[in-house]
Amino acid sequence: MNQLNFKEFAKNIADYVGMEESQIREETDLYSDLLIDSLGLFSMGIYLTGIYHLEVPLSSVAIVSKVGELFDVLVKEGVPVNGEN
Repeated sequence: MNQLNFKEFAKNIADYVGMEESQIREETDLYSDLLIDSLGLFSMGIYLTGIYHLEVPLSSVAIVSKVGELFDVLVKEGVPVNGEN
């Protein structure tokens, strides 16, 4: 299990979508609140896994719809790349 911090995670998402960190909560909907489509979710996943040096199954990312669900995927299923993190 990875030791990610939700506050830092929310800041990274806010930076990616150009919003204030305070607007990103676990229940924030990726599609309706952040206006991300499936390609945008894939791009955000690449961005986040790059920051945290993790590999995550694409199939797990494809089924999330909330920020908290995406965070949980990285925490529970993220595998460190090259022994990092």
